[in-house]
Amino acid sequence: MIPVCRQGNLIVTSSHAVNDAELRQQFIEEIKKKSKPYGLYFEDIEGGFTLTQSRLPQAFQVLPVMLWKVYPDGKPDELVRGVDIVGTPLTAMNGILMTGDKAAVFDGICGAESGSVPVAAVAPAMLFSEIEVQKRGHSLTRPPILPPPDVSGSTGGNGGQQ
Repeated sequence: MIPVCRQGNLIVTSSHAVNDAELRQQFIEEIKKKSKPYGLYFEDIEGGFTLTQSRLPQAFQVLPVMLWKVYPDGKPDELVRGVDIVGTPLTAMNGILMTGDKAAVFDGICGAESGSVPVAAVAPAMLFSEIEVQKRGHSLTRPPILPPPDVSGSTGGNGGQQ
């Protein structure tokens, strides 16, 4: 197996950090400036991946788990599902306008041709002038509506618990 370079720990700092209230206000101003009906606020992610082979395009995909539409007119934020962040690293990083003043930690696993290694990232919230997103592919199978039947032999209606 050929070894490849990997992220170990990534620590992002900013010289233009503001508090959460100011960051949200600037976000709303950016939505208005671009005449968009809403902006997307990515509250939490579960991870992502990037292409690492030299002959492939430099691209990444981040998998959000909490994503909100934020409306500039004061309408309540709306939960969104099924959207991923995609793009090329340099283009995305050039779109950072400012950051929050509090850092958060992400722990994950970096998998590549040479195996998986634990990684960590520490970064503040970031306000982007724009970012690419795409609809997440979904499986056609649905999770069950009801729990599995009790196969323990119990005839009680309490799920087999005594």
